[in-house]
Amino acid sequence: MTSTSSSLPRSTPSAQGVDAAGVERLLDAVAQTEAEMHSIMVLRHGAVIAEGWWEPFAPDLKHLVYSLSKTFTSAAAGLAVAEGRFGLDDVMIDHFPELVPEDVDEKYRRYLVRHALTMSSGHEHEALDRAAAAAGEVGGDVLGGFFRVPPEREPGTVFAYNQPTIYGVGRLVAKTTGGTILDYLRPRLLEPLGIHEAQWMMLGDVEMGFSGIHVFTESLAKTGQLVLDGGRWRGEQVLDPEWVATATSPQVANDTAHRGPGAPEPIDWQQGYGFQYWMNRHGFRGDGAYGQFIIVWPEEDAVIVTTGETIDMQELLGLITEHLHPAMTGAGTAEADASLGARLTALALPLPDDSGAGFSGTFDADVSTPIVGPFSFGEAVPGVQRVEVAETDEGWTIRFVGDGLEVSLPVGRGAWAAGEWPAPAAGLDAVPFRAAAGVGADGTWHAQLRMIQTPHLLRVDIAPGGAASIAWRFPPLRGDGPAGHALPSLG
Repeated sequence: MTSTSSSLPRSTPSAQGVDAAGVERLLDAVAQTEAEMHSIMVLRHGAVIAEGWWEPFAPDLKHLVYSLSKTFTSAAAGLAVAEGRFGLDDVMIDHFPELVPEDVDEKYRRYLVRHALTMSSGHEHEALDRAAAAAGEVGGDVLGGFFRVPPEREPGTVFAYNQPTIYGVGRLVAKTTGGTILDYLRPRLLEPLGIHEAQWMMLGDVEMGFSGIHVFTESLAKTGQLVLDGGRWRGEQVLDPEWVATATSPQVANDTAHRGPGAPEPIDWQQGYGFQYWMNRHGFRGDGAYGQFIIVWPEEDAVIVTTGETIDMQELLGLITEHLHPAMTGAGTAEADASLGARLTALALPLPDDSGAGFSGTFDADVSTPIVGPFSFGEAVPGVQRVEVAETDEGWTIRFVGDGLEVSLPVGRGAWAAGEWPAPAAGLDAVPFRAAAGVGADGTWHAQLRMIQTPHLLRVDIAPGGAASIAWRFPPLRGDGPAGHALPSLG
């Protein structure tokens, strides 16, 4: 991987009192699950002692980290509070009078910034869909729509995971600082940490706040180390230490008795909630859908970062604790260090099985597997009507064709081919892909199209004489297909 002056220091597990065999046991255990890992980084005493990327993922590829984005919005709020731009006990609607209906529910007059940060707005359930539905009354503004969704209970009395709460905090940062969240964070947080690659999906003129940031694995590790060290980075106090202490400690109970009605969450989602940080049974964490984690263990002076794709996040979290926590108490050996190092440099996701047979043709698109997202509903590749597959020297080209749609991607054979999904508008970057395919023993063509800056894998399976089945392994939380993942261009 590339190293810069802003990189974290590197060390060996044994030099930092970690048994490398424990990390290998974690890799073995995860390999026995349905989880697909994309990267892992383990820090001890401020140094990276283990790091790896499962090819085709790589250190210089940023990754959509879903709700880990909330930790960046929390940091922006902490900086703004320290600068006196707003206070934790400010009433949220007082900052947005233009979005508040005349008949606003009275409980909103007691809805404070601290309630937004702790997801204790008084709503018993996620309100994003309802806020989006009501946004038409205020020109499509989701925050204005949220203020039209009455809380069922008094703010501060119940926890419910609720995206518009932290979206509102991000909007508050933007409104009181005169720019976007990234505009505000760059000189105060990102540049001091050497994070220059960050891109964030937008919701209107402001970043989503609750999701959508794309950063390197090492950038996540830096932010984990920053909060572990009380907001201090290389001698500079970047975040207010009191804010960090508050944000990473329980501010609201979220066990079954203190959350909205419904099925209880897994156990590590019931240990308390801070300012966009979850408490673990051991330490605390930021997390994002499908297994994006920054786990901080203060007692061990350790940070663990993962990116990947799994629907059983509790299983992954449990395995990390089971195998890495005991490893922090062992001195380890040089032999174990070397074994782990070799293992980490050879990590790779499996390529599709391939008989070596030829395959090409034009096929109707089978769009019977829809995906549903919070903003739109539709197919894995909206608008596709047919799929064309042509052989090349390196593998194939796949072409998606439909009403207003014509996109081609290279597909490797025995290797991952790099391609791009075109940006849907000016000012947005194309969406990078890595793709590979193979022909099964029965003649079926199996393609894996990895939207490489996200957790997500698009599968295209075509049996001889059949239609092209197009479906995500696990669907993105946006429902508008690859084009919806184009990011605002940097600079």
